[in-house]
Amino acid sequence: MTFLRVIGFSVLLLLGYMGFAHMLPQVVPDTSEPVEVSTEGLDMEGMIALGETIYKGKGTCTLCHNGMGRAPDTLEMDMAATFPERLADPRYKGVAAGKDGAKAIEDYIIESMKEPSAFVVAGFGKKGTNDTESPMPIVDKAPIELSSVEMNAVTAFLQDLAGLEPTVPLPSAEDTPVSDDSGDGGGEPAPLLTSGEDIIGEYGCAACHDLNGSGADIGPSLYGIGKRMDRAGVIESIIAPNAVIAEGFDADVMPADFGESLRGSELLVLADYLMSLPDAPPATDNSEVEPLATTGLEVIDKFGCAGCHDLDGSGADVGPKLNGIGQRMSADQIKTAIINPNDTIADGFEADMMPDDFADQMDDSELSLIVDYLMNLPE
Repeated sequence: MTFLRVIGFSVLLLLGYMGFAHMLPQVVPDTSEPVEVSTEGLDMEGMIALGETIYKGKGTCTLCHNGMGRAPDTLEMDMAATFPERLADPRYKGVAAGKDGAKAIEDYIIESMKEPSAFVVAGFGKKGTNDTESPMPIVDKAPIELSSVEMNAVTAFLQDLAGLEPTVPLPSAEDTPVSDDSGDGGGEPAPLLTSGEDIIGEYGCAACHDLNGSGADIGPSLYGIGKRMDRAGVIESIIAPNAVIAEGFDADVMPADFGESLRGSELLVLADYLMSLPDAPPATDNSEVEPLATTGLEVIDKFGCAGCHDLDGSGADVGPKLNGIGQRMSADQIKTAIINPNDTIADGFEADMMPDDFADQMDDSELSLIVDYLMNLPE
């Protein structure tokens, strides 16, 4: 009798494992290796088409640039009107400031991809930064890593979207080939990914979630997720991301097709990797922290004050002119204006333009240096 019970239990256990296995994604994706395609001889029409493919695919642009409000909905906006408005915005101090025309727009688009925080459209900055820091990842660095040809292609696509003649250079034979991700199902299968780090890198998870120091906040931080969810919950959130939405985040932001693109074993490896993440990102190496400024002018340069204030001839007018400020304000008033900029707003200027976290960013010695420096500035 005991023997029959053991056999019965074993059969039930086996059936349970089989049932769980069938809960995992069973669709095997097209796993052919991306084909490297030479861009030599590509004409501008081809560049525009390539740019659209990258914008909607490898560049992951539509994860945020959609109707969900995380970034401007580029594909639905009137870009012919929007680009000139961006260049004329008094907050914009980038490479194309004060310029107009298609070439200026090319420079603006490239800058926005390589230095997304150079100008943040009002209302689309990281929370708590007063639109001074962009949540967008730098696209020519990990995890997206677009090449110069790919960025030029995206630029051509956006210029064409605005009804402009693209001004980007066409690629040459020396340029790095681009990947054709539209595989036709032929070729050898791509290698099975066997580590969580490789899967994170392949699928660009760090572009939306804070992972590996990315600081991204489009999706919730995955550090400590093993204490907030069980393994089944983590798997469900990957293959059915709209089943449960984390507080403070939106539905329909995370792609819903990872159940088809991930192999079953890769899904389990990824889930185990996420479950093992520590509660917080590893501490940064203090040796890389920017050293303290030792003069008032160094503080000005370190915190970019001349980018918004007319200071020693910079001509900026986002904030009030600082030359001669020591004749209009006391040292205590200047200090308050730096650490609590919305306490008193100068005539003709707006609240919430100056970052309100300089008290956290500046060392006390730096704050004293900049106050003394500003107190002694001549008209």
